[in-house]
Amino acid sequence: MILDFILTMGIALFSIGIAGVVSSRHFVIMVLSIEIILVASSLVAVSLYSYITNGEILSLLFVIWAIAALDVIALVVFYRYLAKLKMNLDVTKLNRLRDR
Repeated sequence: MILDFILTMGIALFSIGIAGVVSSRHFVIMVLSIEIILVASSLVAVSLYSYITNGEILSLLFVIWAIAALDVIALVVFYRYLAKLKMNLDVTKLNRLRDR
């Protein structure tokens, strides 16, 4: 019963994240949608892992959190770089970076 609810919640979050990536052209919203996808995948992975085994799930969570933290760090660095160049964060206009 609870596993079904958690899996449904994970699938719903994953769908929201995919919809955010597909529908948005703004870089920050796309990265935040990817973060939602990572949260959904960690929710499903932890719930399935705890249902199948009684083992330790801490290592799995640390890997997922490290990937999410690196994603945020890359977002901040890229945002500051684009702000310094005074560029728009529209993904369709990022091809101008090749000219510099």
